[in-house]
Amino acid sequence: MRTVSDATTEPPSVGLRITKPCSEGKRDGDQPTLRWLHPLVLILIAGLVPRLLLLEYFHDLPIRVTDARSYSQLATSLAETGSYVDDRGNLTSLRPPLYPAIVAVLYRTSGIGNIRTVRVFQIVISLITTAIVYWIGVEVYSRRVGIAAAVVHCFYPTLLGFNNLVLSEVIFTFFLSTVVLLAAVAIKRESMTALVFLGIALGLGALTRSILWLFAPLMATYLFLTCGPGIQKRFRTAVIPLAGFALMVSPWIYRNTKVHETLTFIDVMGGRNVMMGNYKHTPLERSWATIQIAAGEQAWHRVLAAAIPNYRNLTQGQKDKCAMQYGIGFVLDHPALSFKRSLVKFFNFWQIDRTLIAGSMAGHFGKLSKAAILVLAFLISAGYAIVIFGAVFGAIAIPPGNIRLRWMLVLTIAFPCLIHSIAFAHSRYHLPLIPVLAVYSAAAMTHWRDIRLHRLFPLGVFVCVVLLAGWAREFIVVDLVHFS
Repeated sequence: MRTVSDATTEPPSVGLRITKPCSEGKRDGDQPTLRWLHPLVLILIAGLVPRLLLLEYFHDLPIRVTDARSYSQLATSLAETGSYVDDRGNLTSLRPPLYPAIVAVLYRTSGIGNIRTVRVFQIVISLITTAIVYWIGVEVYSRRVGIAAAVVHCFYPTLLGFNNLVLSEVIFTFFLSTVVLLAAVAIKRESMTALVFLGIALGLGALTRSILWLFAPLMATYLFLTCGPGIQKRFRTAVIPLAGFALMVSPWIYRNTKVHETLTFIDVMGGRNVMMGNYKHTPLERSWATIQIAAGEQAWHRVLAAAIPNYRNLTQGQKDKCAMQYGIGFVLDHPALSFKRSLVKFFNFWQIDRTLIAGSMAGHFGKLSKAAILVLAFLISAGYAIVIFGAVFGAIAIPPGNIRLRWMLVLTIAFPCLIHSIAFAHSRYHLPLIPVLAVYSAAAMTHWRDIRLHRLFPLGVFVCVVLLAGWAREFIVVDLVHFS
């Protein structure tokens, strides 16, 4: 049976190698560097083709997704006024600032509302992310796995489509992948430079998607506990990335706290999300649909206003804290219902990618025939199933030999899944994890013969069956009813 082990005798520039029983011949370190770079260059060139074709298809399509309109409005205000304000001209922190700021720079250079420039920029970022995925595979496993992971990520159907949406997924996926790569380098090589840039990447990622501001202290704690003997070394390993992180986010925290008259970190959505996923009128199925309850007594803000004195005079930040307290209180008061909801949200998080399929059915991406939508749905569903099933077997049967790397990857996947299972979940939220899942899936693909003989193979089958059952339940119980 093949295993993956930590190549402690290899030079620091070489990733983990396969132990002798499954050796592929020469060690990676014996191969010329340019020879190993060549497949990645071919992958990037090939990956440019579908991206350019989709760019041409999306050429004249306007923004119709609600979140995309919000990002574009914030970017337009920032480009025209230099202030981060809403459509009424009021200072806001409803969304993290970095993605609107990037779009604002693109608008300033190419014209307000020039979505094509945004799409071209995101295509470039997605290709850079593919290269990062390759290096994650090299650091964690081997160059062979890195190449396979780059292919999986480069041609993943949903991510190809998201390159053309004015949403933060492409940029956030880039930053999260960078965090994983830098953490892997810091763990394997004990690199102080990697720790510095890890903190910067965590900060920029948090300014793109606020979930990373919670992940940063968790990552620092993990590094502290696993970096090896010596309290000074542990302290330094944890503090360096935290300092870089604080350097990136402190100015924005200061601005938010001043605007909202209470300590406010990245945005004012955290408490709202927790409450929308955990109050009396949260639907058991499709918890994300709570946001559509905008009017009537069941709306989350109406419920909160009835419970909080002087609610109308509170700032956005103060309201968000009240919403957080209300949501947590509801969970504690209704543990059985909250557990049931969280279980459904867990499967919502790992549900088949639905954003592009739903958008196509709604006509957001042009007039597509039913046959075209069916083909799109098949490609998206099959692509996700291949990646997630491969990742399950890769994580269970072919884990990295370096146990510190192994649990770092698990932590990266488990944390957002847990947070969204508590608040509210949507399949869109697992997209930034595709690079990590691609690495695991690539490990399974390149060592598929070993998986069948692995003692944990039945566990992998069981997990895949559970996922299939969850998808089938969602389709039969929810989707068919919703579209009937």
